[in-house]
Amino acid sequence: MIGSVRKEFAPDKRVAVFHVTAERESGRIVLQGETNLPRAMSTLETKLKEKGISFVNEVRVLPDREELDNRCRGVITVSVANIRVTPANSAEMATQAILGTPVRLYKKNERGSYYYVQTPDGYLGWIDNSSVQPMNDKVFESWKESSRILFLEDYGYVYSSPDNQSRRVSDLVAGSILVTTGQKNGYFSVVFPDGRKGYVSEKESMDFNQWLASRNPTAENIIETSYRYIGTPYLWGGTSTKMMDCSGFTKMVFFLNGIILPRDASQQVLEGTLLTEDVEELSHVPPASLVFFGRQATDNSPWRVWHVGLWLGDGLMIHEDGPLKIESLNPDVSPFNQKRYETFYSARDFLNVIGKGYIIPVAKHDWYVNS
Repeated sequence: MIGSVRKEFAPDKRVAVFHVTAERESGRIVLQGETNLPRAMSTLETKLKEKGISFVNEVRVLPDREELDNRCRGVITVSVANIRVTPANSAEMATQAILGTPVRLYKKNERGSYYYVQTPDGYLGWIDNSSVQPMNDKVFESWKESSRILFLEDYGYVYSSPDNQSRRVSDLVAGSILVTTGQKNGYFSVVFPDGRKGYVSEKESMDFNQWLASRNPTAENIIETSYRYIGTPYLWGGTSTKMMDCSGFTKMVFFLNGIILPRDASQQVLEGTLLTEDVEELSHVPPASLVFFGRQATDNSPWRVWHVGLWLGDGLMIHEDGPLKIESLNPDVSPFNQKRYETFYSARDFLNVIGKGYIIPVAKHDWYVNS
């Protein structure tokens, strides 16, 4: 029963918590563990009751409001925050979140030095407590209603005074979001989620709501954005303009055009509309589609996707393969990538299904704006 509920509600542990076990004690079943899915627990309880099974529910439902002192929301406070698989600086990096990204907080580690968080794309992981500002619901709603700016340039700084020769407060990457309290001498005065203050050039940033309204995720705009990052180094788990992995690149390019994609290539491939699974049919695939690489399922092994790129047309794709580069999937077009040609999995359209599944406009995501 636990397995069937897990399969229904939490098939992907990267985006859902359902760590539930059952032990027999004194002739009854004791449910233990934790989950962030109250509906899944209700379903399990109903299944047990229908079978006449006596049980005690000791499962912790996240977020743990008592442990977090009701501060179950948060906003990233540094230019790029690392989110790891386990709560340790030496642990594998799962993903990243940039300054101003809203997150959910679920629990702390024993030392209180890390929070277990979920990003707007649903991804779960552990973040150092110095990289996120916890907020209760009221403070978080106030943040959503505040005047904010979004940083446009690939890299820049917050200054201590409205002067780019003044002391720096922090670095910034494209997509960083900060609360603004006014304008002075060509600069926005800004406030970080943790209370620090500074100034950001008006030429390098834009009112957040105006930015949302100006997004036009056409194939031309997606591709133009992608060209900005040619030569960017590869980083496992990276999602920022500093460094990125393959799906971090596609995710970032779409985000800068106002669209949130799932985090990993193996999650992105489950979205959009299938165009082809035949590498010889790529000539019919429209530009700005995503192309995936891996292996098809066989009788002896499941399907697996491990790489993604952005299709440019004319046999070419742009992808983060250390560094970000343009390569060909057509043997007659240089530079041809034999490895990717042989492991082509599928091509999928995302632009014509925005708003469906997990292809979410930032303007419609209620972590960023009030719906």
